[in-house]
Amino acid sequence: MPLKPEKTPNSLGDALKYALRLLGYSDRSVGEMRQKLAGKGFPDEVIDKTLSYLEEKGFVDDRKLAELLRNDAVGRRHLGAQGVRSYLLRRGFAKDIADEMSVADNDYLGSAMQLVEKRMRSMGHLDSNTIKRRLWGLLARRGYAFDEIRKALEKIEDKNEG
Repeated sequence: MPLKPEKTPNSLGDALKYALRLLGYSDRSVGEMRQKLAGKGFPDEVIDKTLSYLEEKGFVDDRKLAELLRNDAVGRRHLGAQGVRSYLLRRGFAKDIADEMSVADNDYLGSAMQLVEKRMRSMGHLDSNTIKRRLWGLLARRGYAFDEIRKALEKIEDKNEG
């Protein structure tokens, strides 16, 4: 029995149908959509037309999505400015949008304090130097700036002493 040749998608209609199905699952950045469409075998010109249409109709809005993801990254994931920037770049946002969103007015110190307080609960059995070292490393890996880390640890130290 002969195998049927695999149909390669290449029409604008097919690309739109696939893109809208993807957006039904989750919001996506233009970069993520481009990657998904290219991975499905659509030609570049079809991808460009599809993305233009989706942006024009408001189905894909990088700024709005980046703002939502930034708020989630700071509030729930407890990421610092550099962590937010890296997260947005991994999600396929343009460098200028990632840079803009990471420096946007956010309470990074408040988020760092929340994370430190949460982690302190499980570190009661450790000495203060070990706790400080581990918290410093945790905050640094999450993308917090040196000053934010220092202030967060000082505030926690003041709280514990007072």
